Amino acid sequence: RGGPILLDDRVLIEGQACIQGEILIEHQVEISGRATVIAFDGNTIHLRGPKVINGEDRITRTPLVGSL
Repeated sequence: RGGPILLDDRVLIEGQACIQGEILIEHQVEISGRATVIAFDGNTIHLRGPKVINGEDRITRTPLVGSL
């Protein structure tokens, strides 16, 4: 959901993985299982490999409290 999402250079997303918001995923990243990657409120998450995110792993980015 959301977006934009950019996938580049050997990215694998499988299973029930949830990706939401502005996400850049590149260079040998694997997201599987029930892993979740969420960027809220116009923030961007950049995942650059090689790395594996799986199982119940959760990556989020929210605004800092002081910046509101």
